[in-house]
Amino acid sequence: MLKKPRVVLHTVFFLTALLRGAAAQLPPTPNEAARDLTPKPQVYVAQRSQDLGTILEGDKVTVTWELENRGHAELIIDRTVASCGCTVVRLAEEEKTVAPGRSLSLNAQFDSAARRDDQAKSVTVYSNDPTEPQLRLEFKATVELLYELDPVGMVNLRAIRRGQAGPRPLDIFPGPRYKELTIKTVDLPADAPLLYQIDPVEVRQRKGQRLRFTVAENAPLGQLNATATLRIGVDGIERERSVALRGEVVADLTWLPKVVDATRQPSLPGKRLTPVTVSSPEKLAFDIVEAGAGPFFEVTVEPGKSAKPRTEYSVTLTLRDAAPPGPFGTLLRISTTSLDQPLVEIPVFGIVSAPVEVEPPIVLLRADGTPAGAHRRVRLQTALPSIGLDISNLSCDNPAVIATIDQAASSKYQHIRFLDVRLNGKPGEGRHSTVLRVTTGVVGAERLEIPVTIEVGTPKPG
Repeated sequence: MLKKPRVVLHTVFFLTALLRGAAAQLPPTPNEAARDLTPKPQVYVAQRSQDLGTILEGDKVTVTWELENRGHAELIIDRTVASCGCTVVRLAEEEKTVAPGRSLSLNAQFDSAARRDDQAKSVTVYSNDPTEPQLRLEFKATVELLYELDPVGMVNLRAIRRGQAGPRPLDIFPGPRYKELTIKTVDLPADAPLLYQIDPVEVRQRKGQRLRFTVAENAPLGQLNATATLRIGVDGIERERSVALRGEVVADLTWLPKVVDATRQPSLPGKRLTPVTVSSPEKLAFDIVEAGAGPFFEVTVEPGKSAKPRTEYSVTLTLRDAAPPGPFGTLLRISTTSLDQPLVEIPVFGIVSAPVEVEPPIVLLRADGTPAGAHRRVRLQTALPSIGLDISNLSCDNPAVIATIDQAASSKYQHIRFLDVRLNGKPGEGRHSTVLRVTTGVVGAERLEIPVTIEVGTPKPG
């Protein structure tokens, strides 16, 4: 009787071990087998980091990496991201798919302009390679200065008269390792009213070339924008460089601002716009005979800040009370005693704001049986937050319309009031017009009339 449990127990242990061994020898499920055998791309780059050595500032160098697909599925490149705007990757759309066993030459152009000394850049390639979805490629270079410009980037001729040379020349010196520099050619646009002269220059024992620009006698007055293309030779090495030229060709007079732009903020009647300063660059005496800008502006002329009398004036425009709300555009015309510029015209733009703005400007109520159709919220707001808005009377010509002040919402502001306008009753069928009358304490907006339209029934198109 006592031996039977032992036999059963041994049998259970034997069967459990047998099942475990059989389970270990079972083939994987179909999903696992498919996952293990799914073809995958594999990107391979033999040389991920490259050294371009020493290059000259301004050179554009192409870096090439060979990307090989050693996998068994198509390698798809999603995008490439360079670490700096000086590096541009050139990859056509059709090149973004690389078949198994095939290679791609990935080209990146490095522009060394405005770079100096040791440079380290990278390009990251995003692809569908599951092992390395973000492939980082690197290159480095040492940028050597071939020549140096003073000033760098732009030559500012400032306010310059016809026949005058610019106040600041362009000096060009060879780099630290180089000795001789020459300006081979200077190309200017055909319509640029400029002349140039090249002279040798030596500054702090550095020898170079000085380029000075002169405004032609027939140059038109106004802004001067041009680009000079220089061909520079340094110890037998030639490079091309573009230099921006900026300035203003003036005669006897100049003025600022060139445009009076008051569109950024609405203006109330009585506001003084930005004053215009009219002056003589040569400090020659002149007079302003007359100045005007139309019926809605009062123009005043006062002496400027110049220490020499009659060489500078401040001209100010003030909006008159009669200026209507809305945008405006006009010309400030200044008559002078200058022989070169007897008339100066300056554009003036802006927006005249109403003392109290109403939103919406027209109230539309519709007796369609819905709360939304029978109720409107109207906002009244002064042009400036410092001007308080008090309403002493509110009424409507049509008894079917009731208007009240929302005291709870209005109490949060000094310059804003909210009105609740709603239908109280039902006028006859059709379209009705009435007026909501508001009395305020704001100067210039003591009595406001807000149009109200009531639609009863189905409105007809048009």
